[in-house]
Amino acid sequence: MQVIDTSQWPVVKLDVLKQVHLDPKNVRLGTADAKVEADIIEDLFVNEDAFSLVEGICKVGYLTHETPVALKRDDKYVMVEGNRRLAALKAIQNPMLVPNYQARITACAATLADRSALSKIRVMVAPNQTEADQLIAAIHTGNLRKPWSPSRQAAFFQAQIDSGKTFEELLSRYPTINVRKFVFRAHIMNLFRSVKYDDPHLQDFLTTPKWARGLSTLARIFESKDFLDLTGLKMDENGRVSKTTSDDVFKQIATEIVQGMYAENINTRSLNSVKSPRYTQLMKTLRQIVTDAKETGVADSNSHASAQTGSKSGATPTHGSQPDSEKGTGTGGSAPADSTGDKDDASDNQDKPKKHSNARKKKQRNLDLGQIKAPDTYPEALKVLLGELSEIDVQKFPNATFLMIRAVLEKSIKAFAEAKSVDIRSTGNNQKGYVQLGDALKWLLEYVKNNGPRHLIQVIEGVRTGKLVTYTNSGDALNAVNHNHHFEVDPDQAHAMWSSIDSIMRYVMKP
Repeated sequence: MQVIDTSQWPVVKLDVLKQVHLDPKNVRLGTADAKVEADIIEDLFVNEDAFSLVEGICKVGYLTHETPVALKRDDKYVMVEGNRRLAALKAIQNPMLVPNYQARITACAATLADRSALSKIRVMVAPNQTEADQLIAAIHTGNLRKPWSPSRQAAFFQAQIDSGKTFEELLSRYPTINVRKFVFRAHIMNLFRSVKYDDPHLQDFLTTPKWARGLSTLARIFESKDFLDLTGLKMDENGRVSKTTSDDVFKQIATEIVQGMYAENINTRSLNSVKSPRYTQLMKTLRQIVTDAKETGVADSNSHASAQTGSKSGATPTHGSQPDSEKGTGTGGSAPADSTGDKDDASDNQDKPKKHSNARKKKQRNLDLGQIKAPDTYPEALKVLLGELSEIDVQKFPNATFLMIRAVLEKSIKAFAEAKSVDIRSTGNNQKGYVQLGDALKWLLEYVKNNGPRHLIQVIEGVRTGKLVTYTNSGDALNAVNHNHHFEVDPDQAHAMWSSIDSIMRYVMKP
């Protein structure tokens, strides 16, 4: 492997307007091999957002930690790495180079104490195009620099707050960075950590790298309008936050989310959109928690707490002050707040755990479809049916749920077979040319026996015959609820049926 050694490349200082030129062969350009520099600079501003560099340079200065690379062509210096920077510097020296941005560039440049200090730029001079191309490829395609994870980004700004920086100071210190977003994320993590979970497994989970890596999953929840509307979390311009849910209700909400992340049925795959079955199911569950709390009259207790995000003393609010995410991200400018319970006497709190414990033990209203996502190649009708199944209230409509489970199971097996280019009818599993649930299960059993995994054999056999499970977990019961007008099931039996086919459903969703 050839080592790219730039230590011997000369470094020169060039006038940005007179001595160094934009590269007409720059791969960024939408204008193929542009010959006129005016066209190149316009392209970089329109298509590569060079204006954001103008703003950054004028606000925080020109950063010199990375030296751009030039090459001599026909006795002229041409920038081969750093064209956006050069375009920005040229525009600062002469805003008329970019007519459509002239007023904005002029306004930014007016804030500079000495514009002439940016009139020259230090560049490395590559010996030839080949070595220049090797360096450019290594920089842009080699992924040599590992980007910070979302949790690491949030942790950086949390550390700034912990060291005593106020929210206003951070906004001023990092004008080109979306501070609100990262501080919001940091406080969200703190908010969930501050909850005293009843299950010690969940308490320990929040100290693990797995939890930290799950911030992207958590962000899909807390940045959603549904979640912010539900909790009433918002932040004012001074960094003070408030919420409409009580600490106890937020504890139930947080427990539901953390439990799902711990069990791995809440992740970026299952929450791939606000229309995904798992997202829909989660929001219904969270709404039910809030509704149940309102019915018991405890939803609004302790709900108006607010706090300043950071202080001069360096003390971060122990359990609160969540700045809101950035404007324009669909979060509605809201953010989580204090979730700490009041330090009441033990006697005052004796009845509360029982009340909320009972609320948490209420029957689950929706089936858990967190790990069930139809592949893109499966029919749209099946995807729609899965979405409807995830939303149905099992407690109110157990028999309708049972009927939908039957339909989903049969259709999913057929979609799986179709993805394998198999016509189940041609395998002999049919009744007068029609493939019914029993035929689909029999074919799947044969397929798994021949191809694995073997652990599914008993599961499929149990559902198909009912010999290894209770009757209401069998295929015959699924047929009975569809055909027998005297047969019915209750919500617990509907949940049990879904549990019995969960591993089958996960398997057929991965053809």
